[in-house]
Amino acid sequence: MKVLVMSDNHGRWQKVQEVIDHNRTQVDYIIHCGDSEFPADDPIWDKVDRVVSGNMDYDPQYRKIDTQKAGNEKFLIVHGHKHNVNHALNELAQLAQSNQANFVFYGHTHKLGHEFINDCLILNPGSLSSSRGPHSEKTYAIVEILLNQINITYYDDEHRPLNHLNATYQR
Repeated sequence: MKVLVMSDNHGRWQKVQEVIDHNRTQVDYIIHCGDSEFPADDPIWDKVDRVVSGNMDYDPQYRKIDTQKAGNEKFLIVHGHKHNVNHALNELAQLAQSNQANFVFYGHTHKLGHEFINDCLILNPGSLSSSRGPHSEKTYAIVEILLNQINITYYDDEHRPLNHLNATYQR
Protein backbone atom coordinates (compact mmCIF):
# COMPACT_ATOMS: atom_id res chain seq x y z
CA MET A 1 0.00 0.00 0.00
CA LYS A 2 1.20 3.52 -0.80
CA VAL A 3 0.06 6.68 0.96
CA LEU A 4 0.80 10.17 -0.35
CA VAL A 5 0.97 12.75 2.45
CA MET A 6 1.04 16.50 1.85
CA SER A 7 0.52 19.60 3.95
CA ASP A 8 0.89 23.35 4.23
CA ASN A 9 0.44 24.43 0.62
CA HIS A 10 -1.01 27.78 1.79
CA GLY A 11 -3.20 28.53 -1.20
CA ARG A 12 -1.14 26.86 -3.92
CA TRP A 13 -4.21 25.23 -5.51
CA GLN A 14 -2.51 24.45 -8.82
CA LYS A 15 0.40 22.73 -7.07
CA VAL A 16 -1.94 20.51 -5.02
CA GLN A 17 -3.83 19.62 -8.20
CA GLU A 18 -0.53 18.81 -9.92
CA VAL A 19 0.65 16.57 -7.05
CA ILE A 20 -2.67 14.73 -7.11
CA ASP A 21 -2.67 14.32 -10.90
CA HIS A 22 0.95 13.19 -10.97
CA ASN A 23 0.49 10.53 -8.25
CA ARG A 24 -3.17 9.47 -8.03
CA THR A 25 -2.81 6.28 -10.08
CA GLN A 26 0.37 5.27 -8.22
CA VAL A 27 -0.92 5.55 -4.64
CA ASP A 28 -3.78 4.02 -2.69
CA TYR A 29 -4.50 7.00 -0.44
CA ILE A 30 -3.92 10.74 -0.56
CA ILE A 31 -3.91 12.62 2.74
CA HIS A 32 -3.69 16.36 3.36
CA CYS A 33 -2.63 17.53 6.82
CA GLY A 34 -4.05 21.05 6.70
CA ASP A 35 -3.25 24.66 5.91
CA SER A 36 -4.52 24.39 2.37
CA GLU A 37 -6.45 27.65 2.74
CA PHE A 38 -9.13 26.20 0.42
CA PRO A 39 -12.84 26.03 1.26
CA ALA A 40 -13.87 22.69 2.72
CA ASP A 41 -16.21 22.13 -0.23
CA ASP A 42 -13.53 22.77 -2.88
CA PRO A 43 -13.88 20.12 -5.63
CA ILE A 44 -10.18 19.29 -5.27
CA TRP A 45 -11.04 17.35 -2.10
CA ASP A 46 -13.03 14.85 -4.19
CA LYS A 47 -9.64 13.45 -5.23
CA VAL A 48 -8.23 13.34 -1.68
CA ASP A 49 -9.08 10.59 0.80
CA ARG A 50 -8.62 12.53 4.03
CA VAL A 51 -8.08 16.20 4.84
CA VAL A 52 -7.99 18.08 8.15
CA SER A 53 -7.97 21.74 9.07
CA GLY A 54 -4.86 23.66 9.90
CA ASN A 55 -4.44 26.85 11.85
CA MET A 56 -4.94 28.80 8.59
CA ASP A 57 -8.09 26.91 7.51
CA TYR A 58 -11.09 28.76 8.84
CA ASP A 59 -13.92 26.75 7.29
CA PRO A 60 -15.71 25.02 10.20
CA GLN A 61 -16.65 22.07 7.94
CA TYR A 62 -13.11 20.70 8.15
CA ARG A 63 -12.34 17.98 10.67
CA LYS A 64 -9.64 18.77 13.21
CA ILE A 65 -8.64 15.11 13.57
CA ASP A 66 -9.40 12.25 11.21
CA THR A 67 -8.58 8.58 10.92
CA GLN A 68 -8.36 6.15 8.04
CA LYS A 69 -8.44 2.36 8.38
CA ALA A 70 -6.63 0.47 5.65
CA GLY A 71 -6.47 -3.27 6.15
CA ASN A 72 -4.52 -3.85 9.37
CA GLU A 73 -3.27 -0.26 9.44
CA LYS A 74 -4.81 2.81 11.00
CA PHE A 75 -3.76 6.35 10.11
CA LEU A 76 -4.34 9.32 12.38
CA ILE A 77 -4.32 12.69 10.61
CA VAL A 78 -3.93 16.06 12.37
CA HIS A 79 -2.38 19.39 11.55
CA GLY A 80 -0.40 19.46 14.77
CA HIS A 81 -0.74 23.05 15.92
CA LYS A 82 -2.85 21.91 18.90
CA HIS A 83 -0.42 19.09 19.79
CA ASN A 84 2.82 20.92 20.67
CA VAL A 85 4.61 19.61 17.55
CA ASN A 86 7.06 22.51 17.50
CA HIS A 87 8.64 21.12 20.67
CA ALA A 88 8.07 17.36 20.81
CA LEU A 89 6.02 14.52 19.35
CA ASN A 90 4.94 13.00 22.67
CA GLU A 91 1.39 14.33 22.45
CA LEU A 92 1.00 12.82 18.97
CA ALA A 93 2.37 9.50 20.22
CA GLN A 94 -0.14 9.49 23.08
CA LEU A 95 -2.97 10.43 20.71
CA ALA A 96 -1.95 7.61 18.38
CA GLN A 97 -1.94 5.15 21.24
CA SER A 98 -5.38 6.21 22.49
CA ASN A 99 -6.74 5.89 18.93
CA GLN A 100 -4.90 2.61 18.28
CA ALA A 101 -3.20 4.16 15.25
CA ASN A 102 0.11 2.90 13.93
CA PHE A 103 0.73 5.92 11.68
CA VAL A 104 0.35 9.63 12.46
CA PHE A 105 0.55 12.19 9.66
CA TYR A 106 0.81 15.86 10.62
CA GLY A 107 1.99 19.23 9.29
CA HIS A 108 2.23 22.73 10.73
CA THR A 109 5.99 23.01 11.26
CA HIS A 110 6.92 23.06 7.54
CA LYS A 111 9.77 20.70 8.54
CA LEU A 112 9.80 17.30 6.92
CA GLY A 113 10.72 14.42 9.16
CA HIS A 114 9.66 11.16 10.67
CA GLU A 115 10.16 9.28 13.90
CA PHE A 116 9.08 5.96 15.36
CA ILE A 117 7.59 6.17 18.84
CA ASN A 118 6.02 3.08 20.43
CA ASP A 119 5.92 1.23 17.08
CA CYS A 120 4.08 4.15 15.48
CA LEU A 121 5.45 6.09 12.51
CA ILE A 122 4.93 9.82 13.04
CA LEU A 123 5.58 11.69 9.80
CA ASN A 124 5.55 15.29 8.63
CA PRO A 125 5.74 15.57 4.81
CA GLY A 126 7.12 19.09 4.93
CA SER A 127 5.42 21.97 3.13
CA LEU A 128 4.32 22.56 -0.44
CA SER A 129 4.69 26.32 0.08
CA SER A 130 7.90 26.91 2.05
CA SER A 131 10.36 24.92 4.12
CA ARG A 132 11.38 26.03 7.58
CA GLY A 133 13.70 23.13 8.22
CA PRO A 134 17.25 22.36 7.21
CA HIS A 135 16.03 21.28 3.76
CA SER A 136 15.06 24.16 1.48
CA GLU A 137 12.84 22.13 -0.85
CA LYS A 138 9.05 22.34 -0.90
CA THR A 139 8.04 18.73 -0.27
CA TYR A 140 5.51 15.95 0.06
CA ALA A 141 6.00 12.29 1.01
CA ILE A 142 4.97 8.85 -0.14
CA VAL A 143 4.92 6.11 2.49
CA GLU A 144 4.99 2.57 1.13
CA ILE A 145 3.68 0.09 3.68
CA LEU A 146 4.67 -3.52 3.12
CA LEU A 147 4.16 -6.55 5.34
CA ASN A 148 7.65 -6.38 6.90
CA GLN A 149 8.90 -2.97 5.82
CA ILE A 150 8.01 0.72 5.57
CA ASN A 151 9.66 2.87 2.87
CA ILE A 152 9.52 6.65 3.07
CA THR A 153 10.32 8.78 0.04
CA TYR A 154 10.21 12.57 0.08
CA TYR A 155 9.68 14.47 -3.17
CA ASP A 156 10.23 18.08 -4.08
CA ASP A 157 7.34 20.03 -5.60
CA GLU A 158 8.58 19.11 -9.08
CA HIS A 159 8.09 15.41 -8.19
CA ARG A 160 11.79 14.62 -8.00
CA PRO A 161 12.68 12.11 -5.27
CA LEU A 162 15.00 13.47 -2.60
CA ASN A 163 16.95 10.23 -2.30
CA HIS A 164 19.25 11.50 0.46
CA LEU A 165 16.17 11.77 2.71
CA ASN A 166 14.69 8.33 1.97
CA ALA A 167 14.26 5.92 4.87
CA THR A 168 13.43 2.25 5.21
CA TYR A 169 12.30 0.56 8.42
CA GLN A 170 11.83 -3.11 9.14
CA ARG A 171 8.63 -4.05 10.94
